[in-house]
Amino acid sequence: MTISRPTGIELFAGCGGLSTGFLDAGLRVAAGFELDARAVDAYNYNHEYRGSRGFLADLSTVSGAELLAKAGIKHADFIIGGPPCQPFSIAGKRQGKRDVRADLIGHFIRIVDELKPSVFMLENVPNLASIDNGEFLDEVKTELRLLGYSVDHIVVSAADFGVPQNRKRLVVLGAREKRAVIFPPATHGTPERPHISASSAINDLPDAGEFGETGIYNHEPTMHSADMVARLTTLEPGKRERGSFHDRLHPERPSYTLRAGSGNFSPLRPVHYRHNRVITVRESARLQGFSDDFRWPDRIPRLQQYRQVGNAVPPPLSRAFAECLADQMGWQLDPAALVGDSSGREPANVLTDDERKALRAARMRGASLGKVALTTK
Repeated sequence: MTISRPTGIELFAGCGGLSTGFLDAGLRVAAGFELDARAVDAYNYNHEYRGSRGFLADLSTVSGAELLAKAGIKHADFIIGGPPCQPFSIAGKRQGKRDVRADLIGHFIRIVDELKPSVFMLENVPNLASIDNGEFLDEVKTELRLLGYSVDHIVVSAADFGVPQNRKRLVVLGAREKRAVIFPPATHGTPERPHISASSAINDLPDAGEFGETGIYNHEPTMHSADMVARLTTLEPGKRERGSFHDRLHPERPSYTLRAGSGNFSPLRPVHYRHNRVITVRESARLQGFSDDFRWPDRIPRLQQYRQVGNAVPPPLSRAFAECLADQMGWQLDPAALVGDSSGREPANVLTDDERKALRAARMRGASLGKVALTTK
């Protein structure tokens, strides 16, 4: 049966990169659920005017029925989400399923079982396929198949879908009443349509500055020590600074993978290919495939803004999968119906430039100064 206007929900939503891509494709996401209140704040600022609402929820305890009630829908035609990936990340402790957070994938499966959507999309890091020599991922796929889904996974590069970043992700798709699932073909990476470079994504932006100077949201500079600036001055594009381990973007290549960090860990951010500083939140967002209409209110600390960008699924990648799922399910897409009117949003900035500068100084961290250790909390 063809559903004229399918509706779904996002689990472990963060600021809503997956939701953004699905909405851009023309599939309605009724709600996003997330444990981090600041991420929910950003989700609502950027999705509520498009008809999608974010909710604070502990997905290890909430039931599927409760999620539907919060979302205001009776059935979810699709479920999408990226359970926290730290247990499986090469950059993390690599504890795999021994880490209690790995159970969040189990809760994703539980909610799929309770709500029985027509399709689902689970996103994670590629290293998920290597845990326990692939046994963990096989177990996940087996459990989902037992629920009545055709299931398969793929590792894709976001750069192949028009994202100016070399970011590899693992995606598990499942579909009911289908003999097999289909994955979207790459749209970039050929001589006719090459990957999008870092400079193509951010070169039109002026140097970082206060909002009153640039009129650009989330484009504030990071303060570096004089020594750090001196070292960055000699750092060539595409190279790593030996003392601080900062990587400098190459203008003619996609960006390095953006990382989020956790707790007190603030990862080193790429250095701009032209300016002697790390990239801004706005530049990071562009390299992740977000439009400039996606904004972080200045009540959200800048470190959290960086984290939310780094944790997000790139919207162009999400959109490609949304369109592919809709095609194989026979769903109609209506992007125009989900654009919304952002003009009614409250202002993203309520602090003065001086107030934001003071907050940045108070929250300065060692990575900004070229040090590996943190200087302050």
